[in-house]
Amino acid sequence: MACNTKKTTKIVYKTLPDHYKANWTSLRKHQTPNWFDNLKFGIYCHWGPQTVEVKYEKDEITRLEAIEKWKGEKFDAKNWVNVMQKAGAQFGGPVAWHGSGLVNWESDITDWNSTKKGPKVDIYGDLSKELRKRGMPVIASYHTGNFWSRMWGQISKENKTYLDPTKDNAMYATLNKGRVGNEIFDAWYARISESVDKYQPDMIWFDTGFGGTVPKELRGQMHKGRQLPDASNKLISAPESYQQKMISHFFNKGLEWGKEVEVVYKTHDIPVGIGVRDLEDGNLIGLQYDPWMSDVNMQRHFEWRSTWFYNPVNKVKSAGTLVDMLIDMTSKNGRMLLNVPPQEDGTFAPEIKKELFAIGNWLKINGEAIYGTMPWVLFGEGPTEVTNPGHHGQGKNHGELIPKYTAKDIRFTQKGKTLYAICMDWPEKDLTIRSLGLYGKLYPDDIKSVNLLGTSEKLNWSIDEAGMHVRFPKKKPCNFAYVLKVERN
Repeated sequence: MACNTKKTTKIVYKTLPDHYKANWTSLRKHQTPNWFDNLKFGIYCHWGPQTVEVKYEKDEITRLEAIEKWKGEKFDAKNWVNVMQKAGAQFGGPVAWHGSGLVNWESDITDWNSTKKGPKVDIYGDLSKELRKRGMPVIASYHTGNFWSRMWGQISKENKTYLDPTKDNAMYATLNKGRVGNEIFDAWYARISESVDKYQPDMIWFDTGFGGTVPKELRGQMHKGRQLPDASNKLISAPESYQQKMISHFFNKGLEWGKEVEVVYKTHDIPVGIGVRDLEDGNLIGLQYDPWMSDVNMQRHFEWRSTWFYNPVNKVKSAGTLVDMLIDMTSKNGRMLLNVPPQEDGTFAPEIKKELFAIGNWLKINGEAIYGTMPWVLFGEGPTEVTNPGHHGQGKNHGELIPKYTAKDIRFTQKGKTLYAICMDWPEKDLTIRSLGLYGKLYPDDIKSVNLLGTSEKLNWSIDEAGMHVRFPKKKPCNFAYVLKVERN
């Protein structure tokens, strides 16, 4: 009897390091989790003393006074997550720390936290617990700006670094040979690592200050691809050693917890391939090779004081506008993190909930074209594309630079054998999708059926050299953006 002595080679499809070291080469071994790729729509909430400040004239209240006046008496994490789910969000979380010495969690490091000051509740902890009950991944964001002027630092006699808003922090602005002292960054690291250890978020993301490149880009001092031209080389940034230390701590905690985690950061604030890039209130032109995210403000920027926190002067973007942005981003390999700012008491304003729930109603009908999808080889077709890409590109001019899409604008997503062709406005006549024509990517017998989500009415469709021609029913199945479900053989 013949004996097969041929050895087989075991193929390892995915290898995780035993632990991550605090250097870029080691951190680049990290891979974006599949669960993150499936997430397309999340909600987070800017809520803090800045919400109180909008009630007063600029010079009539200090940040410390605003903290004392911030009561948040109606905060309820269950209600917050109810609103997120009714809006159709897949993930959510708190703004954990924003622009002052006050952190929004129960801290053992500093008394300047939301359980001892302001509303006296554990915003981060309560919200994380409730999100997990609903099976929603938790994202926490940290917005520490240029550190020394926004965080107020000092060193205690016990040689433990902490922040105290009542102390003068000016001396720490220049301790590192003219740059911000390590005492500030030690305090920064201690706080964020504390909150990571306590609440085990699935995602963390860092706003301006962490890498410092966004101001340069907004001033036109950074070229595409991050070439520094002949201009000031000043970057307000956390030192690379602290960036590496923080990210490696989080990644290693993920290994300890037995789950995959992800870090999100402003475009190119750290080397590529380590986490996911974020654009603030912006969008990109064309299909992107890597997953990305945009944090989008639900309110338009009419008044910039306390921007991102609830301000009735800053009018709410319509559900139709936000759905269009979500569709366009999803077709380009992106996802939207929508800022939904609560009022001072911890509730959401009626105009906020109205538009959120309209988004949720649209997603109830059409969510399969968004959730868990991936881009097609073409992100779309039609005359309309983003004209002002990058950070704040969709926030300028009170949001008037957000594209206004037409019935000729189509965006594509796909899942398995299904291709979704999303018509951005209702066609008055028969719709022609040029990308699905006889000589397009799909061959003549590839398409099995075409249906319009939200209606059981049978569609008449045909294909020729000009494209796929579809006759829509007379009645609209929803109020904006209409999804053709194209089944392939």
